Amino acid sequence: MQIINKSQLKQSIDPRQDMLLVDVLPKESFDQQHIPGSVNVPVKDNANFTRDVENRAKSKTQRIVVYCSNTACDYSQTAAEQLEKAGFSNVFRFEEGVEGWFGTKAAAA
Repeated sequence: MQIINKSQLKQSIDPRQDMLLVDVLPKESFDQQHIPGSVNVPVKDNANFTRDVENRAKSKTQRIVVYCSNTACDYSQTAAEQLEKAGFSNVFRFEEGVEGWFGTKAAAA
């Protein structure tokens, strides 16, 4: 897993980039605020997390960026580890999460 910062993520969101941006927070948090263009695949209490991501990804080599609420949140770390164990080879983690993207406090997960 690699770490991606905000400026790198902004460049990756370019429509020509082949990337899947995954918000791994619970649906309620996603519904309140999420990074534009992301999809919601909650990792907490989701035994099907890797399968759910695989169903949305074009392949296991597609660039996948996971994020949660902020640097103190460990959901994105857990998600990235699960994806790599499942054979995804191009996994990135946006540690700053929703708070870092918007510069605000995110809703508690």
